[in-house]
Amino acid sequence: MNRPELHPEELEAKGRLAGVVFHFFVQRLARAVFGAYFRCYTRGRRNLPREGGVIIAPTHRSNLDTLLVGASAGRAPRYFAKSGLFRGPITTRFLVTMGAFPVRREMVDRSALKAALTVLEAEKTLVVFPEGERKSGSRIFPLLDGVAWLAGKARVPVVPVAVGGTERAMGIGIRMPRPRTVRIVWGEPLAPPETDDRGRVSREALTAYSVELREILQTMFDNVQQELGIPTAPPDHSSD
Repeated sequence: MNRPELHPEELEAKGRLAGVVFHFFVQRLARAVFGAYFRCYTRGRRNLPREGGVIIAPTHRSNLDTLLVGASAGRAPRYFAKSGLFRGPITTRFLVTMGAFPVRREMVDRSALKAALTVLEAEKTLVVFPEGERKSGSRIFPLLDGVAWLAGKARVPVVPVAVGGTERAMGIGIRMPRPRTVRIVWGEPLAPPETDDRGRVSREALTAYSVELREILQTMFDNVQQELGIPTAPPDHSSD
């Protein structure tokens, strides 16, 4: 199946519809369902700016994370979604309407990055899982530099989000969600990395930013795991 073509202009036009659908129906329904089934509690949502472009950077331990973060946010976010999910016209239309657009993970997908920049330059929110694919365990894995690059290029802040309990509810290998308590904690916005006179972010700045964001996410994730009685990660001495 060929990857669907999705130009930034189409993304922006369909994104306006996504905002209406998500805010007035799906988001409210999801909050009610998740609140009852997962006893889901959200803290710090006011840290998400109400206006302007912003990147939401959550931890990622379950396929539930996308839905939970979207339901928790006060704004209608857009998402990267792996291209394999866009398998037919019906599925593709649904995903695009909900604010998703395809990205090929096996390579640097320049068209997806361009679409992401279009979202941010239109002063909207974009969810990017900085660890990449779903992970397992309490240790935050080394982050991909995509979040840092997008934040620097678009000059937008990054809001870290710790999602605790979703691995117990529906981690890798679990097909049906289990009724486990979930906590979503929104951190304070992190300013974009510094750029040079030409508006570029150096490799060193990208790396330093990703390291800082990882440390913030680890601290937040440890705290929310402790609240739920889940063992936290041992100290990471890899950088000593």
